[in-house]
Amino acid sequence: MPKSFLPIVAVALMLSFFRLGAVRLFDVDEAVFSEATREMVADHNWITPTYNGVNRYDKPILFYWLMAASYGAFGVDEFGARFPSALAAVFLIASILLFVTRLRGGRIASYAALSALLSVYFVVYSRAAVTDMTLTLFISLSLFSFYLYCEGGAKRYGHGFYFFSALAFLTKGLIGIVFPFGIALAYLWISEGRRETRRVFLAGGFLVFFIVAAPWYLAELQVNGWEFVDQFFIKHHFKRFTDVISGHTGPFYYYIPAMIVGLFPWIAFLPAGIRSALREKKGMAMFSLVWLGLIFSFFSISTTKLPNYILPAIPAAAVLIGTGMAEAEGKWRKYSLISMGVLTACLAVAFLVARGRIAAIIPHDTGWLFWLSAVLLSVSGVSVFSALGRRSFVGPVAVLTAAFLFLLTVKGLPLAGNYLQDTLARYSTLAGEKLRPDEGLLVYGMNNPSIAFYSHRRLITADDRKELEALTEKKEGSLAIAKAGDIDLFLGIGYHVLERDSRYALLERK
Repeated sequence: MPKSFLPIVAVALMLSFFRLGAVRLFDVDEAVFSEATREMVADHNWITPTYNGVNRYDKPILFYWLMAASYGAFGVDEFGARFPSALAAVFLIASILLFVTRLRGGRIASYAALSALLSVYFVVYSRAAVTDMTLTLFISLSLFSFYLYCEGGAKRYGHGFYFFSALAFLTKGLIGIVFPFGIALAYLWISEGRRETRRVFLAGGFLVFFIVAAPWYLAELQVNGWEFVDQFFIKHHFKRFTDVISGHTGPFYYYIPAMIVGLFPWIAFLPAGIRSALREKKGMAMFSLVWLGLIFSFFSISTTKLPNYILPAIPAAAVLIGTGMAEAEGKWRKYSLISMGVLTACLAVAFLVARGRIAAIIPHDTGWLFWLSAVLLSVSGVSVFSALGRRSFVGPVAVLTAAFLFLLTVKGLPLAGNYLQDTLARYSTLAGEKLRPDEGLLVYGMNNPSIAFYSHRRLITADDRKELEALTEKKEGSLAIAKAGDIDLFLGIGYHVLERDSRYALLERK
């Protein structure tokens, strides 16, 4: 265990858990997972998650179970919803430290862990009530186990590969099989030859996988039959890869800027790490390159794209970055540091330019953006200064990056949360208090699951005037939440405004 283990894990705990429940749940993904789990707990239905009373087949069951356990321990609130992701993030950093230390020593391990920990990706997804950080942990533990098994480790590591793959399969479906097994097969083929790929397949491993993963899938088939197959496998796996789902698309290079921002500023050392992997042709760095390359390529050619999809590749990128930071010499070190300096300087200027625009959209003190830019300019200065000599840069850059991420956590995230979610949460809570337990809450022209979570009420939805008038004739929806621009429509059919702001309104039928 490296000397840096406890300090790095302590920072991971702080970045993950500090004010974890202080910001409202964000629409859509955080809120829909949190509401579906709330309904699961309320209905005692532990097999099929529902949202607004309708079966939800987007993801498998494990993350809902973890969130339900968290609700039981901490309550049905923002902290309880986000706790599984925060805990998974801390375990991920600890596993990177232990794995890399065992194979390459404490220096590279510390650099790899720091580059993963002190990143935008870590801060955002360790504090998000979505499956991605949990999936990343299980895929990473699966692949770490596989590599240790291949390096002459005991058979228990091979079984661990199957065990954690099964947990990943229970977290996000087929990705939990495709990535671990695809990366393992590709690495053995590249490093050992095609005949060695048979080492991936263990009879005992298949038994472990079946025991862990099969029961829930078999139960879903028994309960919901073809509907489960059609919605879960066909729609949310194959169609998500080949079609655009929910408008989430992008160019083939989508994940290049996503990784630059997500792993800022350490991404500057990724080319040096890739160079080391290609020179070795075998070993931990090459394994990490195969890992990163397969996931990056898979999602780059996928039609549906979101920044979080690439998260399971971040531990591999971190190992390569740590290798580059430790081994880069001469011009590679110089160019990496200069790239880091230029990147941070550009981002500092972007934040300064953004101050005026953010203040125009969200009337709020934006002085913290000035300090954010100052921190980034300091990182730029340290990077360039270090490039001109042999001075160490890791410590100062780590401290400054931690300050940058801390400012984002205590200033940026609450500001975004208040602007995007606070009004809806207040109106939803008020509506839940006014409505009878058996009454539904009318929502017009909006897809905001946070309304269901904060109101604890069934949502009655209408997407156009015709649907709204039909519901009004049936006397459904004594309370409604709508966009401020639709207020006149409601006034014309017998509602009056209880509360409103520039974006949303809470209305009541007279």
